[in-house]
Amino acid sequence: MDHDRASPRVSIPARRPSRIAAFLGLAGLLAAGIWAWQANIGVGGRHGADMAAHVRPGPPVFPIEAVPVMREPIAGTVTYTGSVAAFSEEDIYPRVTGRIIEMPVYPGDAVRAGQVVARLDDIELSSRVREAEGMAATARASRAQMEADLVAARHGVVQMENELAMVEAELGYARGVGARSERLVGVGAISRQEFENDRSMASGLEAKHQAARAKLEQARAMEGSSLKKLEGADAMIAQSAAALRTATVVRDYVTIAAPSQGYVVKRLVAPGVLVQPGMAILKIARIDQVRLQANVGERDLAGIRVGAPVVVRSLASDQTALRARVTSVFPFVDQGPRTAVVEALVENPTRRFLPGHYEAMTIVTGERPGALTVPRTAVARLGRAPTVWVARDGLAERREVVTGLENADRVEIRSGLAEGERVVARGREELYAGARVVEAGQATPPGQSGARDGLRGTAPPTPAERTPAKETTHGGH
Repeated sequence: MDHDRASPRVSIPARRPSRIAAFLGLAGLLAAGIWAWQANIGVGGRHGADMAAHVRPGPPVFPIEAVPVMREPIAGTVTYTGSVAAFSEEDIYPRVTGRIIEMPVYPGDAVRAGQVVARLDDIELSSRVREAEGMAATARASRAQMEADLVAARHGVVQMENELAMVEAELGYARGVGARSERLVGVGAISRQEFENDRSMASGLEAKHQAARAKLEQARAMEGSSLKKLEGADAMIAQSAAALRTATVVRDYVTIAAPSQGYVVKRLVAPGVLVQPGMAILKIARIDQVRLQANVGERDLAGIRVGAPVVVRSLASDQTALRARVTSVFPFVDQGPRTAVVEALVENPTRRFLPGHYEAMTIVTGERPGALTVPRTAVARLGRAPTVWVARDGLAERREVVTGLENADRVEIRSGLAEGERVVARGREELYAGARVVEAGQATPPGQSGARDGLRGTAPPTPAERTPAKETTHGGH
């Protein structure tokens, strides 16, 4: 029994330390959990207090640049890229067949009207000229002979006329003698033999008179024939002279001259080449006057008239702008791009404009003395109708407007706005209907946050922070 009682005494002291350790561990865990819970709640409270200190209530306020709607004169303009064309450009052709033996001009050379630009060989054509000269000399000699024949024929006519006059005188005398003999023989004063002799003499003179008249007619016919032959000789002379002139002109075609002043653009053949009529040998362009031509869209054509002002600026240099006027609007539209050519003819004595260069052509499409206008940057054209944003009592209001004349800086407003209303010229990209706006230079209303505050949860942007936004807006314009 003493042994059994001794066993409990030994086991009780061994179990008691284990229960105490478990209790102490549980208490430690509970204390650590309470400490962690209190630590987390405390940190969260302080963080919420910090957030509440930085976040301010209210919608964002957008900084803008607003300008008033103004009534002022406006000139509508459109700007197109135009090209420079020579006033005239023509190919030089030979008019006869021949071999080029000389071409003294080169591309870039200035030529004047009538200046020799090429020569052909003239061996064959000079031979034809000499042949024509020989024919002309023969015709002149033939005419001289015909003229001599006419003189002889006219002399024969005069001679026959004199002879006829003598025969007529003798015939008149013989007729008188015959009449006297007829009276005398009737009274027996003379014999019938004498009467017959007188009558025979008169009859012979009658025959002679007829022969003289026939010779006169023949002489006159010869005179007419000689006159006709002389006229024929004159015609031959005229024909030979014309043939000589033609041969001379054709021979002179071997010398090829510039029809007008200009500059040699290109040599199309080289000396030594055998050329024929219709074969181009040179290209010459006239650039003392040039044509500035722009392909204008058909929508803008309605406002462009002949005489409208044009401002021309070079795209390749900073030369002073040139003012000109529209001289022609081509009366047809290209079916592909739906454009028509608008042309301005300008003087070019200093060769400022060269064919092929590109120029910016600003063409006036209309003018209005008292129009409502806004900056071009204030008008948005994303939908069908143009719109603007109006700043009214610190709020943004979207308006649809009807536009009219436009230029690079201003747009005419025909309806939708009133004079004096303030429109947003800068900073309209993120606006919406009813958005709060503040104009540049004005303070943000108390209790409101800037457009960036709602995104960042910080104080309104400083002027230094707003500068990049303005630069972006201008860069986009």
